[in-house]
Amino acid sequence: MNQQIADIALMMVLPLGITFTAILMSVSADTRTQKMLGVFLSILIVAMDCIFYFAKNSFITYNCDGGLLLSFASLFFFAIISFIRFEDRAAKAGNIFLAFFMLSAFMGIAYWDRPTFIPTSDYTAAELAAMNSQYQDYIASFENGEGGKILPNKSRTSAKAASSVASAQKNREDGSLSRMESYLVDAETVIKRMTDIINAIDNFEPLASNISEAEREQRSSQALAINNNAVALNKKVLGLFHPHESSEAHTELIQASECVRLAAYALYSYTLQENPEQQLILYRQSRDQIAQMKIYLKRFWNATEVLQSNNQQQTEQ
Repeated sequence: MNQQIADIALMMVLPLGITFTAILMSVSADTRTQKMLGVFLSILIVAMDCIFYFAKNSFITYNCDGGLLLSFASLFFFAIISFIRFEDRAAKAGNIFLAFFMLSAFMGIAYWDRPTFIPTSDYTAAELAAMNSQYQDYIASFENGEGGKILPNKSRTSAKAASSVASAQKNREDGSLSRMESYLVDAETVIKRMTDIINAIDNFEPLASNISEAEREQRSSQALAINNNAVALNKKVLGLFHPHESSEAHTELIQASECVRLAAYALYSYTLQENPEQQLILYRQSRDQIAQMKIYLKRFWNATEVLQSNNQQQTEQ
């Protein structure tokens, strides 16, 4: 839970807080020139936010490091706005120092610390998205009570993902693998994880009517681990890099992962519920979400088949 709060703070609260503060400072400037310059710089900050939130893994990697990088860049422009806004020499000197410090921090993360800034990274956006998924798996291991350890099935998944990335890189060097094919390799890894979670839900035996408190606590811990895996999977799908032409297909994949998350959450709520009628409702909700997930996955595969067919026809022409 603490890690999820930190994720929200670094990826949502801090960047957006800086953006709204910069906009308010711009519109409250004294002169028209200050307002115009402030508005221009505020538009740049909003543009960076839009790229980070709506074009995930296309410019800055969509993770906590990317949120920190976005915050440093936003604070740089915020310091420039403050320099323009205030007349006091001490305030101007302080804001120049802040701008220099934020620019140095931005350059340090972008070039020397982590491959967060895609245009300056040695990795492609698809490879960075794969790194994001492994990072999220590592964080999920703490949420599952594994203390940073990776379960055997996760090891196989991570090994398969690493193998897929290495194979994709080799094929890209040969010029034989398109962006769409690379995306499908990543999508297959995600769907494999979906299948593992669904199998875990299917194999979760119903609670006995005379279950003891100790056994209920044990079963609820198992359901919580499944729920945490589903939450991590949903984050991974949201940050998965995909070509522009596959946006509609990717939406179906996101819906499928959302159904898995809701199914796992209903299962966890089922283990905490003592009322038999409410238990039945939650259990049915879990099963209904699984059925809905299969529908979205079918739509996803149909959409990707159409895209592959169109790409093949264009290549032949």
